[in-house]
Amino acid sequence: MGDRQSFKLQQARDKHGRVISAQQIGQKPEPFTRPLRCPYCEHEVIAQPEQPRISKKGKPFTRGAHFALAKEKEPGRAAEHLAPCPLRTDHTVHAIARTSQGLAELRSGGLQLRLVLAPTSDTKAPLLPPAGSPLLAPPADPVNLKIHSVDPALPPAVTSAARIAQLLALYGDDPENVEHFTVKHPGLRTPVPWNDFCFGPDPGHLARLYQQVAAGTVRHPVAVLGQVTQIRTTTNVTSCRIATDIPTGLPGPLAHAEVYLRVGSDRRPLLEPLAEGARVLALAAPDVAFKLWKPDREGLGHQVVMWPRAHWQIAHWNVDGAGVPTAPRSPSPLRKPVGPRTRRRPPSARPAAPARPFTSSHRPVPSPPRTAPRPPAAVPGPPQTAAPAAEAVPLPEAAPGLPAVPPPPETPPPLAPVEPRVIPPAAASLPVSPPAERRTRGPGFLARWRRR
Repeated sequence: MGDRQSFKLQQARDKHGRVISAQQIGQKPEPFTRPLRCPYCEHEVIAQPEQPRISKKGKPFTRGAHFALAKEKEPGRAAEHLAPCPLRTDHTVHAIARTSQGLAELRSGGLQLRLVLAPTSDTKAPLLPPAGSPLLAPPADPVNLKIHSVDPALPPAVTSAARIAQLLALYGDDPENVEHFTVKHPGLRTPVPWNDFCFGPDPGHLARLYQQVAAGTVRHPVAVLGQVTQIRTTTNVTSCRIATDIPTGLPGPLAHAEVYLRVGSDRRPLLEPLAEGARVLALAAPDVAFKLWKPDREGLGHQVVMWPRAHWQIAHWNVDGAGVPTAPRSPSPLRKPVGPRTRRRPPSARPAAPARPFTSSHRPVPSPPRTAPRPPAAVPGPPQTAAPAAEAVPLPEAAPGLPAVPPPPETPPPLAPVEPRVIPPAAASLPVSPPAERRTRGPGFLARWRRR
């Protein structure tokens, strides 16, 4: 960023390892023991008391007390934090610019983030320009910039915003450091200062967000930086509180407001990765903004609520005991709802073919009607006792829907042994009638007419 001394340290460690604040600089006697070092590495720092200065434009101002890196002893070598110190400003800022896919531009005045988001999340609501916002004329050769998000990474714009917020938090959110970052919204002529884009975690800073949301003067998507302090889940809604005690300027119970993230049961996975104590950066979408919820009964305060609808609207991370943050992460993308099944083609008007009957390799032989067998002809022999008549035995009826006689199996069963019996003479044998299919047709109509 050109000037390595632009980011001012707000904390340091003294000779005994005690962490001291920049507010303690100038006190007599000094409440710390020199030499002083960086709170995260062994590089030596010096205490700079509050001093009046003149800007490059000739305006007087007061430079606040801070800690600065001591100059390197080698000539021509600029002071820099030792690796892997998280306060390596140049290293971090260049890394943000490299991994932003062109959305973060590193300039002489600082880092400018071009906030390019999806035109809508999944609400399908039309994207309308904010009321009163100065719009740019459409370019002569428009270029469509598409951002593809792959789980578990965030889109580059939100990732860069989260890393900038982490870097500023390490420097104590010093106002002079914040001035080095701006956000370029599509359609706005001038870049938006970082303080007008990302609100929090200071309650006084969040009070400006409450006033803008209540007045309806938010002209572009904004982000809220906070810490999870409460998570409540019911059957239909999951609420996550990320900021409390926001002064509203109203009397009574409405004197303080809170900031919540809420989702319905269908989008509950968006808040499931969050836990109490985690840091959260919630980003509004062009069609999903922060809104003011007014209580319907006494005893409740105002709430600034956002209902996130996409995974790229939330970034969360943790901070260790020394204040070093982890890499920002986002929830997994929501699974797409299962669409309607493909409609099958209706059946044609052609009549269906008749069902084929059961066929087998063995043609069934027509069986005679179920009657009692006739007794054989009398044969002279020894007298025998009379057996019960066969007609008295009832025949089982066929089940409904089934043929009276089932078709024979493909493999004929073995024949049972037949006892020898006396064959009667041929004269006594009954005449055998020919099968029905072998009957010859009678004389036609013409033959009968000739015989007349």
